[in-house]
Amino acid sequence: MSLQIINWRPIPLYTLLLMFAWPWLIKWEIVDNSGDTLYWFIAATYLNYLSFIFSIAYGQRMQAGLHPAQAVWLFMLSNILLILTFATGWQVFDVYGTSAGCTNNSNFLDSLYFSTTIFATVGFGDFLPCNAHGKALFIAESIIGSTHFGIFITLIFSRVIFPNQSEETNT
Repeated sequence: MSLQIINWRPIPLYTLLLMFAWPWLIKWEIVDNSGDTLYWFIAATYLNYLSFIFSIAYGQRMQAGLHPAQAVWLFMLSNILLILTFATGWQVFDVYGTSAGCTNNSNFLDSLYFSTTIFATVGFGDFLPCNAHGKALFIAESIIGSTHFGIFITLIFSRVIFPNQSEETNT
């Protein structure tokens, strides 16, 4: 099955919501808080993220007239939900701490702050991953965070650089 024949158009919002909703399954103890679950969390987040990106690329959003303002809102919404998803992961798996040591981080604001600094590739160094699981989550978030902006800029400018035939005939 080709990726282009899938109806990608309705997928973006669903995948964004799924990225944010599924860590709460762990928080509500529907699934356990083990190292294996952390890797399933990372895999599910990546699959949701990739389906979101493909839904933008193949979903005729650029060709069917996604207004630049809509693209900005979609980009902002995806940033917020990705950061919240990873912040929930940091909170639930409790694999980060300060240089003084890893403690039970019950403050969601600290998890949100840590997730934002990783996603934005700022990395102030006041919070650190504590173990191999934390390092895996750190790597997963930093890869998405560092490439997310470039992917969206590419998708938005692809509309400008390669307009479809109907837009060329209207101008």
